[in-house]
Amino acid sequence: MYRIARVYNAGMIVCIGRRAHPLACWTVLALMGLVAVACSKASNINPDDAARVRKIDTTVERIRQAYTGKDVSVLHSLFMPLDSLRTLEEEIQRDFAVYDRITLDFTIDRVMVDGADVAVYFHWLGQWQRAGDEQPLRERGHAILRLVGHQTLTVSGVDGDPPFGMAGRRIQSERPRGR
Repeated sequence: MYRIARVYNAGMIVCIGRRAHPLACWTVLALMGLVAVACSKASNINPDDAARVRKIDTTVERIRQAYTGKDVSVLHSLFMPLDSLRTLEEEIQRDFAVYDRITLDFTIDRVMVDGADVAVYFHWLGQWQRAGDEQPLRERGHAILRLVGHQTLTVSGVDGDPPFGMAGRRIQSERPRGR
């Protein structure tokens, strides 16, 4: 059998390169367009879920503003009538009586929704200042705010290390230790 060898000179290679170049460019552009279309997708966020998340965020912000603004009526309207929350409301009122100025920042880490139950995991950083103190009390922590409801969210509990009730914590930390 005979073997056929093909020999290309420089002119032939340039001619083949000129023909292949536009085809290669169009192929690359088509592939890039296909990837862009395949990777992009429409937003699949349910409008009802988005509205619920905004309502949760608004409720948490109302709690923060009511606490820093010393507005007992707003806090009372947001808390469920439970014994544990009544104790928390009393601690909050003690904070309002002891501290002249309260600043508090919340950073929401995670929101978990299970039907009507909502758990808001957040970090907080706050300052509590008495009139006679030069330096404010600075504290930070993280807590879980338990909310219940769909249209109207109310607080059903607070777990972890909440920023509320700082006056009671400071009194305990200032007491001398017994032997």
